[in-house]
Amino acid sequence: MVTKGTWYILGNGIHFKENEIELLPYLTIRKINKISVFELAGLGSKGFKQWSLVEPFCYLQNTFEIVSTENESTFGYDILNRAWLLNTLFVLRNKTTINSVALLNRSWNNLKGPENIQAGLCDYHVNMIQLKTLQEIKIENTDIDWIKKYFEIANTLAYKHEKFRYSIEVINSWRYCVDIKSAIAIIWAAIESIVDVSTEITYRLSLSISSLLCGRGEERVLKFKEIKSLYGLRSKVVHGSNIKEAEIEKALVGSFSLLAELVVFMIENNKMINDEDFQTAIFK
Repeated sequence: MVTKGTWYILGNGIHFKENEIELLPYLTIRKINKISVFELAGLGSKGFKQWSLVEPFCYLQNTFEIVSTENESTFGYDILNRAWLLNTLFVLRNKTTINSVALLNRSWNNLKGPENIQAGLCDYHVNMIQLKTLQEIKIENTDIDWIKKYFEIANTLAYKHEKFRYSIEVINSWRYCVDIKSAIAIIWAAIESIVDVSTEITYRLSLSISSLLCGRGEERVLKFKEIKSLYGLRSKVVHGSNIKEAEIEKALVGSFSLLAELVVFMIENNKMINDEDFQTAIFK
């Protein structure tokens, strides 16, 4: 079912210089003015019962809206989920503080006298895992150019391949886990889903991914050792071994970065990785 019309998704956690950036003809990010609590309460009187949960965002900086409208696509993500995909692609580029809060059928810059209001919460979470090494807040031109170029490829891959769709869902959702250990576990579940090995997991997974991402030589050897070490940390964390907090955070950063590399590889090559890709990378 395709959602009709234009929707405005309230977001926070990234910064861009321009007041408005058109990413695609049907997808724009736009700065919004400070939201009035009284205007927000007005939405509540019109049926938005969860308005009070949005109130904290009235006092924050770097608040924006994603404007998502209909286009001619007959497959892939609909209007609201395209906004989710945009949010996720920013996370993929290390903008892990981005947060899509609530949706509205009119601009968050225009809340006075609301009529015929349709509103709801998006991925609203009270707590979100935040690590300084992954908190790039500023949107650069390279981010915008990359998303413009690859957004529809990501949309199409998600439509065609369940494993790819699962991978980008994890790219977004690990931030909402109850703790870092749980986040590491679901990230590696996505990585293992892509590689799909069941025996000699550490060696074969490390060999397959390093061969795919790096050419023959020292770079591949270093990548192999890095992934092998990461998987070792993952195992210690998941199985409850005594491990320092700094090592747990290192494991999360490295695991997220590895999954992100795989997802970017698939997007930029416009294909879902399969066994043949890994075999070719290893043996040819």
